[in-house]
Amino acid sequence: MSKPLVSIIVPVFNDQAFLPVALASIANQTLHDFEVVVSDDASTDGSREIALEFSQHDSRFKLRINPTNLGMTRNWNTALKETRGRYVVKLDSDDAFREEMLERMVVTMESEHKPMVVYCRALDCDENLVPFSSYRGEQALIRARIDPLRAHCRQGHEWYGLCFDDFQLWHSNAQMHRHETLVEMGGWDESWGCASDTDLILRVLERNEAVCHIPYAGVLYRQRPGSVSDQYRRQAWLKWESSLIHLDSLSRYRMRGGKMTSQLSKAWWRFWQNWKALQREGDDSLQTLREDIRNRLVARAAEVPRPTWSIRLIESMRQCVWDGLNRPGFSRHF
Repeated sequence: MSKPLVSIIVPVFNDQAFLPVALASIANQTLHDFEVVVSDDASTDGSREIALEFSQHDSRFKLRINPTNLGMTRNWNTALKETRGRYVVKLDSDDAFREEMLERMVVTMESEHKPMVVYCRALDCDENLVPFSSYRGEQALIRARIDPLRAHCRQGHEWYGLCFDDFQLWHSNAQMHRHETLVEMGGWDESWGCASDTDLILRVLERNEAVCHIPYAGVLYRQRPGSVSDQYRRQAWLKWESSLIHLDSLSRYRMRGGKMTSQLSKAWWRFWQNWKALQREGDDSLQTLREDIRNRLVARAAEVPRPTWSIRLIESMRQCVWDGLNRPGFSRHF
C-alpha cells in the first residue's frame, strides 16, 4: 500500500455534536491524497459511531479507539504512531478546515524554502463556526510589523522573540509538520495539556530552521463555553503551564546559542517572577485537575530552570530602580 502525502490526526472525546462537520471539512479538501486517523479517547457518546460511518464510506478515514481515557496529549501521540504520511496535521474534533488548507500548506512545504513547519492563519468563530475575528496570535505579528496577510519564511530564531508577547503565534490546528521531524522531536510533550501546542511551537522555533507562515485562513476555530480550552483558560492550569513552558524554552534557546536580547531577558525575568508567585500559592490551586495531569505538572515544576545570574542581577536592579521611581512622594521633576 502506497503511503499518503498527508496524515491528519483527529482526536475525539465526546464531541458527537461537532465531529460530522470536522470530518466533512477534511473530506471536502481540494487535496485528496491523505489519510485520517480518528483517535477516540474512550468517548461515551456517539462519536465513534460517526467516525465509523465515515470510515465505511471513505477508506482514507480510519478509526482507532482507546480502551481507557488517555487524556489529550497522550491521545495525540498515540495517534501519531499510526500515521504514515509525509506530512502531519491535527484537527480538533470541534473545529474545521477550509477547503484549500492542505493543498496550500503542501505547496509551501515543497517550495524552494523546504521549511521544517508551515503555519497558516486561523479564524475565531462562534459556536456555529461563523467567523468573527482573526486568531489573536496575529497581534504579535502585527506589533512586530509583520503583515499576517502576506507570506513569510524566516529562520526559527527570527520568529522566536514574538512568542513572548503573551500570544501563541499560531493555532494548534494551523500547522503542518514533516512526519519524520515531528516523530524525532517526540511529538507533543505529554507533561503538558492545552499548552502542549505552545510548547511544540517553541521547540520548533528553537531549532532555528526555516519556518513559513502563509496568509491563507485555513482553520475555523470554534469558541464555545465548556470546551477544554475554555476550561483551561479559567483554571490555574493555564498559569502553571505557561510559566513552566516558557521558562524551559528560554533555557533551551540559550543553550542552543540563541541571542538573548533585552526583550527575551525581560521575558525570562517576568516568567520567573510569575513562577515564584505561583510557588508561594502552593499547588492547592491544582486540586481540581485530573490526578495524572497534576502529577506531571508537579514533576516538571521540580526541574524548572532559573534565569542566568546576569539576568537576575540586571533585572532585579532594574526593578529596584523602577520601584524607587514609583514610590509615594518621589518627584520626577528635577
